[in-house]
Amino acid sequence: MTDRIFNVLFLCTGNSARSILAESLLNQLGEGRFRAFSAGSQPKGEVHPLALKLLRDVGHPVDGLRSKNVDEFAAADAPVMDFVFTVCDNGAGEVCPIWPGHPLTAHWGIADPAAASGTPEQREQAFHTAFRLLANRIRAFTALPLAGLERESLRAQLQQIGRSEGASAATVPVDVVIYHNPECGTSRNTLALIRHCGFEPHVIEYLKTPPSRALLAQLAARTGEPLRALIRDKAPPYAELGLDDATLSDDALLDAMLAHPILINRPLVVSPLGVALCRPSERVLDLLPLRPRGAFVKEDGEAVLDAQGRRVG
Repeated sequence: MTDRIFNVLFLCTGNSARSILAESLLNQLGEGRFRAFSAGSQPKGEVHPLALKLLRDVGHPVDGLRSKNVDEFAAADAPVMDFVFTVCDNGAGEVCPIWPGHPLTAHWGIADPAAASGTPEQREQAFHTAFRLLANRIRAFTALPLAGLERESLRAQLQQIGRSEGASAATVPVDVVIYHNPECGTSRNTLALIRHCGFEPHVIEYLKTPPSRALLAQLAARTGEPLRALIRDKAPPYAELGLDDATLSDDALLDAMLAHPILINRPLVVSPLGVALCRPSERVLDLLPLRPRGAFVKEDGEAVLDAQGRRVG
């Protein structure tokens, strides 16, 4: 990490309360070292009135705060994120774009103040509690020596922050999908690594049940890679069909991949943090919101994680 301004995105399904509070807090507490943003997968379209009232009461500016779709930050001209944090449990279970630059990610889930019931005072208190819990996390984040920590150490610190007071994610299931070929060592290692991290994924043996054309195109787009990068050029049909012809359109490549699913490279993994072709298999670690405790070794003996769950090499 270098001495510069870091871009940070806070994600929540509705982008009306928690993520808005977090955006405002970091922009105030970051002392110019951070530029905070927020977004939602299903934005409400307006900021919750009690969130705006609280921010005004504590003297935070509210101009420019709005509820918006996460797709804005997947556009080509969007700022490249250094960190992406989910602050609601639904957000941790939804598929977001694979982020350019591979930002560090963590889940900082807390209870939804907008879901609080009771008297007006009790509802306001729920927002004050959320504000306090987020402020504690953000103060811990801004105090980290970003320039002095290796990426894996920093990742562990971010995840520890997410487990602090008020954490709500411990009992929340997170969906992970792997398009798997059990004959492939990389695919087997990836599946084992997902399970080592505490997730039981939906396993789709795509040679038996290939994705639809629309789904395959969507998955490819979400990886941020050209479709050609998802073709397995070692598969026999590749040469037979002349797929090394760089002038072939994506439609032609899709036709070939659907007719011969063995051409689909593996494993593709879908998680709350994006979609990626996980080659090498340890790339899946960037897609998982939690980290394992303990060592992991591939089938061929290559160490991936040490005894503390830190990435090797």
